[in-house]
Amino acid sequence: MRLLVTTLLLLLGITALSTDAQAQGEQKFITFSGFVIDGNTDEPMVGAYVINHRAGKGVQTNSKGYFILDVFPGDSIVFSFLGYKPQYYNIPKNTGLTYSVVVELNIENKWLKEVKVYPYRTEEEFKMAFLTMDAPNEEERRIIEKNLGTSTLRSIAMASPMSSMGNYRYALDQQLNHLHNQKMTTMNPLMNAGSWVNFIRSVKNGSLLQGLTSGSSSAPEERDTRSEIFRAGQKQ
Repeated sequence: MRLLVTTLLLLLGITALSTDAQAQGEQKFITFSGFVIDGNTDEPMVGAYVINHRAGKGVQTNSKGYFILDVFPGDSIVFSFLGYKPQYYNIPKNTGLTYSVVVELNIENKWLKEVKVYPYRTEEEFKMAFLTMDAPNEEERRIIEKNLGTSTLRSIAMASPMSSMGNYRYALDQQLNHLHNQKMTTMNPLMNAGSWVNFIRSVKNGSLLQGLTSGSSSAPEERDTRSEIFRAGQKQ
């Protein structure tokens, strides 16, 4: 009897420990959604990036500034838009299956270098200054023509790196395209039964050879119905 009681207690303890470990290893799935707006005008921000770096995925807001993203408790979400300060948001660990927020992005102000401007009070002063301006001599004209020539400007444009805005857009677009392509299924054209039937039929009736000899690049027209395709397959 004592052995039976001891065995039952051991089984209950093992079951409790496995249940606790399983509960700790599981994380609940949260649907995170909301709107991204301008902090000054409260207007929806179209195309703002919502990135979950921990999971390696993200989305963009639609025409109304709305987004929806699958997250887990404790994930750090980054909201960004060109010209605005990025916002970081941590998903609470104690929350329900859905969680919604409204995120405001503020413009990122940057100090530019000082630029000196020498305006003319009237148009007549500008004309007089323009007329009295010293024209470039032959050497200066040659230097200007060399530096501003078509070939020189073309080579500078080809050697110039991508701008900060273009680099920013390209990097995030590549990241989103990579995440979207992971869930897409590529169709193999060799698995298309209709194309195989048309190919075999064109070989038998000689239309494929005629097309090759005449230089035509058009493919056989797919006018067969589903029943005709099945009948052609049974004949073969």
